[in-house]
Amino acid sequence: MPRSMSSDRLVQWDDDSNRPHKKLKHSTTISETSVIEDDADSSTQMGHSIKTIPKSDRWVVTRYLGNSSRSSVYLAESTIEGEEDYLPDEMTIKSIEISQASRLMNEEKFLSRLQNPFVVSFYGHEVTIEKDGKDPLLEKMYYNTLQEYSSGRNLATHIEKNRGKLPEDDVRSLANEILLGLKYIHEEKIIHCDIKPKNIILPFENNLFAQIAGFGKAIKKWSVEYGEGLGHRIGTSRLLPPEVMMDMVLDYGADVWAFGCTVLEMLTGERVWSEFGKLDWEGWKTLIGESGSVPYIPNYLSDKAKDFLAKCLERDPSKRWSVDSLLEHEFLKWIDEDEEEEIYEEEEDDFYDGIEDVDEEYEANLEAEAAVEEEEAIEIDEEYPKEESEDDL
Repeated sequence: MPRSMSSDRLVQWDDDSNRPHKKLKHSTTISETSVIEDDADSSTQMGHSIKTIPKSDRWVVTRYLGNSSRSSVYLAESTIEGEEDYLPDEMTIKSIEISQASRLMNEEKFLSRLQNPFVVSFYGHEVTIEKDGKDPLLEKMYYNTLQEYSSGRNLATHIEKNRGKLPEDDVRSLANEILLGLKYIHEEKIIHCDIKPKNIILPFENNLFAQIAGFGKAIKKWSVEYGEGLGHRIGTSRLLPPEVMMDMVLDYGADVWAFGCTVLEMLTGERVWSEFGKLDWEGWKTLIGESGSVPYIPNYLSDKAKDFLAKCLERDPSKRWSVDSLLEHEFLKWIDEDEEEEIYEEEEDDFYDGIEDVDEEYEANLEAEAAVEEEEAIEIDEEYPKEESEDDL
C-alpha cells in the first residue's frame, strides 16, 4: 500500500443519499503510468497522457479529467465500505507536488469550513508518496485534495458546447444561483478573487444548477494577509476590475465585477474584451485600468439584462451594486411587476367575464323556471280556483 496521510472528514451534504453519481464506463483500475483522458477535456491535454497517478487505500483513480491551476485533476472511486470513513462513491482528486501545493492548501483552508449547496463540497486531503514517473528510483510527495465530483461540466465548457450564447432564461437561473453562492461566501467574510466560467461547476448533466469552485486565490477579509485591502492584484487578467488592476484595492466588489463579466460571457458566448484581441499585461492595464472603458454590452440583449450588467460593471466600486442588491434586480425575476399586473388584469377580466356568463345563464334559468311555474300556476288556478281572503281587498 502507498504511504499516505489523510485528513478527517470535513464537509458533506446533509443527505448524501440524494447526491447523484456518474456511472463509470470503464474498468475501475488503471495502470500506474497512464490514465484515460475525459473526452470533454482531452483537448486541453493532448499529448500529456503520462501522469504520476496518486494512490491511496481509500480511493482509486479511474480517469484523468484535465488540469486546474497546475494541478492534475482525476476522477476517483472510493474503496471504503461501510461508515468507518466517509467518502462519496465518486470524487474529484486534485493532485500536485507538495512543493507547489500552496494554492491547493489555500483552497482547502476555505472549502473545509464552507457548507452550502452553491459551493462545491470538500472531503479532506491526503499526502501520498509516489515514485517519479520518469525515474522509478526517485520518490516525490504529492498533495491531494478530495472534492465533490461533477457529472456535468464547468460553465466555460457548457458555453462552448452550446456553440455560443445561452438562452436568457438559463442565464437568469444560473446567475441567481451564482449570486446565492457569492452571498454565502461574502457573509463568511471571504473574497473569492477568481470568479469566472471555468470556476463555476454545473454538477448535473441535464439540469442547470451552479456551484462555485476554484478557491485557490481566495482571501479572508480583515485577515493578516488581507490587511486593509491594499496591495492586492489577484484574479484572471480579463476579469479584473479597474480598482484592482490599477490601485490594487481589493473588496467584495471585485467578485461582483468578475461575476458581471461571467454573465456577459454567458449571454454573448464571447470572452469579455475579445474585440481587442490578445493582450499582454501592459495592454490589460491600459485597457481596463486607464481607458475608462467597460466591457461591451450588445444592444440585442433585453433592457433588463443590459441594466443588470451595467450595475455589475460599474467602474466606480462605490457605485457598483452589491450581491444583495443584484438579487433583487428585475432581471432575475421571472415575471416583473408590469407583466404580473398585466397578467392579473387579464385573469381578473376573464374572471368577471366568467361571472357575467354565469349570471346571464343563471338569469336565463330563473326566467325559464318562472315561466314554468307561471304556466303551472295558471293550470292550477283553472283547476282549483283560489279562495278570496279578507286581506285581498
